[in-house]
Formats: sequence, structure tokens, C-alpha cells
Amino acid sequence: MGARRAIGRGTTCAAVFIAAATAGLGAAAPAVAAVAHVVQPGETLWSISAANNLTTATVAAYNGIAADSLVYVGETIDVPTVEEGAAALTTAGVAPVATAPVAGSPSGLDPSAAAAWEQMRQASLATFGVDLYPDGPLSGYRTYEQQAYLYDLYLSGQGAPANPPGTSVHELGLAVDVAEPPMRDAIDQIGAAYGWYGIGSEWWHVEYGGG
Repeated sequence: MGARRAIGRGTTCAAVFIAAATAGLGAAAPAVAAVAHVVQPGETLWSISAANNLTTATVAAYNGIAADSLVYVGETIDVPTVEEGAAALTTAGVAPVATAPVAGSPSGLDPSAAAAWEQMRQASLATFGVDLYPDGPLSGYRTYEQQAYLYDLYLSGQGAPANPPGTSVHELGLAVDVAEPPMRDAIDQIGAAYGWYGIGSEWWHVEYGGG
């Protein structure tokens, strides 16, 4: 996945949610100008946004609502053009998402997960000389809006698999996507002692399951 390092990563279980989560995508036609869209059964703010090749944050900002707002059948959501959406984001003060790797322990983790991570990190340094850190700011804890951003990228074909917002372990502060394969190798060898485990075929993704 060539885009993996640029945007952070989700988990392989994204596919489990796609069928249900995209059920309403076909109801909203892509906008060529700002249009009023009446919410149809099965639609959500992110499905309407994705159907119009926009991010959830963009449509939310244009409508003056939060990115995690619920929408209801019969409600009207204004779908902006790309230019109008960009202007709305600027007005709302929504900055581009940083993606550079962050050395050190991930911020925002569940307290127990964070303490176990730091212990495991020190053990990895002492045993293998390998530091453990996330691949970027979106590779540890994520807010609902940040998860929606990654999911939007995934739906648009620009990002790696990511769970729909509200369903990711990252939002619970219990997952980290590490920056390099040797980090995963170290965690596979010593992580269980600290409650951290590698998940599936995604070498970068590890989760905390408790000690």
C-alpha cells in the first residue's frame, strides 16, 4: 500500500464494516455545484460526503456542524463544491493533518496501555536496541473526526484500509501503528509480557489487550 506511510493506517477489519457502512452511498449524486441533499434511509454524514468525493470534515464545516453529527432521514444537508468546501474549512480553522513519524511513546493512549507501552519500549531498547514509536500523529490514538478523515481517504481510493469512525480500536487509545518492521518483530517477541500483540497481516498494527 504505497499511501500507507503518508496518512497513517487502519486495521484489516475495515472490510467487515464496508458492506453495511456504505449501504447509502448510491443515494447521493456527486455535486457539480452547491446543492441541498435530503438525507435518505441508511445515509450518514460520511457516506453523503464520500459519495460526493468530499471529506466528512468538509461537509460538516460547510454546514456548521461537528464531523460526528448524526443526520436523520428527511433532513437537508448542503453539499458544497470543492472550492466552497475548502473555503469552509479555512473559515472553520481546520488545519491539514500532519503525518510525520513521532519519536517516543504515543500520546493519547489509554493510561494502562500507555504505561505498558513505555515498559515494553524500554525492554525493546535494552534487548534489541530497537525503539518503538508510531508512524505518525494518526498512528496512535485518533479522535472520531481523525478516523473519519482516514476512512474517507480509504473510500476514495487514496488511503489504506481504515475502519468507519466509531468502530476503530485507535479511538479507544488501545492501538498503535508502528513505523518500521523491526519494531513489529520486537513486539512479536516481547509484547505479550506487556499486553501488546501484533494483529493479522498488517505488520504495522499492534493492539493492547491487557496484561
